[in-house]
Amino acid sequence: MTPPLSPFQRFTLRLLQALLRLLARLPLHSRLRFGAALGRFARPLVRKRRQIMAQNLSLAFPEHDAAWRERIIAEHFERLGADALESIWGWYGQTEPPPPHTVIGAEHLDAARAAGHGVILNAGHFSQGELGVYLAARLWPVHAVYRPNDNPVLDELVNTGRRKHVRSLMDRENTRAMIRVLRDGGILWTAADQSYHGKASAWLPFFGITCTTNTAVPALARLGRAVVLSYFVRRDGAQYTLIIHPPLPELPSGDDAADTLRLTHRLEAEIRHQPSGYLWGHRRYKNQHHSLERDQSAQSDGD
Repeated sequence: MTPPLSPFQRFTLRLLQALLRLLARLPLHSRLRFGAALGRFARPLVRKRRQIMAQNLSLAFPEHDAAWRERIIAEHFERLGADALESIWGWYGQTEPPPPHTVIGAEHLDAARAAGHGVILNAGHFSQGELGVYLAARLWPVHAVYRPNDNPVLDELVNTGRRKHVRSLMDRENTRAMIRVLRDGGILWTAADQSYHGKASAWLPFFGITCTTNTAVPALARLGRAVVLSYFVRRDGAQYTLIIHPPLPELPSGDDAADTLRLTHRLEAEIRHQPSGYLWGHRRYKNQHHSLERDQSAQSDGD
């Protein structure tokens, strides 16, 4: 159980919430422009994160050169800032009416529920991910899986806003609660695409590079007797598109690694559609980064 906030932490939380409520009052196009400007401002301040992004992109897209990678990173920071302001609006703004959006593939979710199955909306770590949860929760009773923030003030700052929309928030370690929701016919949103070394993991290719990958989604589907639907959200300017893919045949199959690889292929296709929207700042290829850093260090020593 999370310990209560101290008086100073509660004061800090209230100040931050007041600031976010002010930012959330900005009109849609002002939010996007201001957020993009914040992203451009932040970009030169996070040199180490930019290096990680460049390394990830060079591994995932070896066919592209350094100039292409720099362009994707620049676009990413603009998207990241704009989508951060959109997230703040979703948490602390007046969220009705929602931003313009269309839904593709809702019939797949409706069919699974009509057949009495729980549903796993299998998303990914994209900059517009928070709005993806909000827009899905407007349409269906969604339970969201998340990783608690190490900072309790930031954790409560974000989750206060998230609770406005979702049926519940579930710690990613609370597997029993997830299975219970699925067996009751509920809808679970999760994004399990980052590097993971736990028990439910396997070494699988991501854009052709083998790395540790979370295999929990097909395992949850098997235990919860649920249907897995890949779920992605795209933002083109101020317009959102929600995409729900049809279920993959015979998933779960009992082979969690093979099932996860099939889901990863769908994630890769979505990333290729707009590489700048994916959160490349995470060390997805940890073992590959060490090798790259050794090579760069050796090259510097040779120079």
